[in-house]
Amino acid sequence: MEHSRLTGDFDESSLEFQRKILERSGLGEETYVPEAMHYLPPRPSMAAAREEAEQVMFGALDSLFLNTTIRPKDIGILVVNCSLFNPTPSLSAMIVNKYKLRGNIRSFNLGGMGCSAGVIAVDLAKDLLQVHRNTYAVVVSTENITQNWYFGNKKSMLIPNCLFRVGGAVVLLSNKSVDRRRAKYKLVHCMRTHRGLDDKAFQCVYQMKKKEEK
Repeated sequence: MEHSRLTGDFDESSLEFQRKILERSGLGEETYVPEAMHYLPPRPSMAAAREEAEQVMFGALDSLFLNTTIRPKDIGILVVNCSLFNPTPSLSAMIVNKYKLRGNIRSFNLGGMGCSAGVIAVDLAKDLLQVHRNTYAVVVSTENITQNWYFGNKKSMLIPNCLFRVGGAVVLLSNKSVDRRRAKYKLVHCMRTHRGLDDKAFQCVYQMKKKEEK
């Protein structure tokens, strides 16, 4: 909160609103905002956003490879989802390049799909595993904060500042019979519905540039 005050972008009402949300959010002292937000003034550049994405995705994947017998070359399907940061080359391409994944990998990069993107990514991986037998699928789910911090005083837009922190998750899925007994979970059903036809649902999470506030 002290750092937010020092930026000079928030009025007292907005600072108090953020303080209340933070106190009730349950976020602990071991959650972090990206490095770009630690500077005064903040430095939300494309390079900093890439660095945040790499730290999260590569850190999670390194942990996966360290704690399993899976090698990067074993992965046949890769699905990455991040709603707000979609650079070129894509996040999935960054992973393929970093770990030198095989040339025939089925790679997908989902963007702009909001908080449901993780479930959608798992559903896509499940469908692909039903077609491509005897393989592994990896789902990488993250969100990128660096270029999407809100510096304004509209309260509904301030809520993500209070709730989103650096982080991500990796899910390893397999359709190999040898993995049946050692798998932690079995994916049985994925239920999806799309409410994009409803204007209220369509606009419930909406990305836009900050307007000048009087």
